[in-house]
Amino acid sequence: MLAIKWLHRLLTAILLIVVIGYTWMNRSSPNPINPLKRKYQVNHNTWLYMTEQNSGGATVPVAWRYYLSNQLSGDDSDIARQLSTATPLIVGYGTITNIQVDDKNVISATYSGKVLSISDDATQVSFKIQPH
Repeated sequence: MLAIKWLHRLLTAILLIVVIGYTWMNRSSPNPINPLKRKYQVNHNTWLYMTEQNSGGATVPVAWRYYLSNQLSGDDSDIARQLSTATPLIVGYGTITNIQVDDKNVISATYSGKVLSISDDATQVSFKIQPH
């Protein structure tokens, strides 16, 4: 009887270690850092940043994430880290082909391609979306 209790405790401890190890090995970052691909100054205080979301493997196309922000400091990896906590303006399989700011500080952008999502904060931007 003592051997069965000892074996049960050992098996429980091994299973607990396996579950904790599996959870630790498969945890994912809540905010994945997508590499910065481009940055473009729209006007004196607004910048457009583009990151690449390539997490789907070979069967899923690359999605581009576009952000409008003040100028961010640091190298490309620092900027990508800062953007990982921000909400992208638009996410899709296409490209912003034109972006400009008028004299009333209204931003107009032309996007060509499939849109996956547009931020609720996109009210500050006028979009013209063209199919590709």
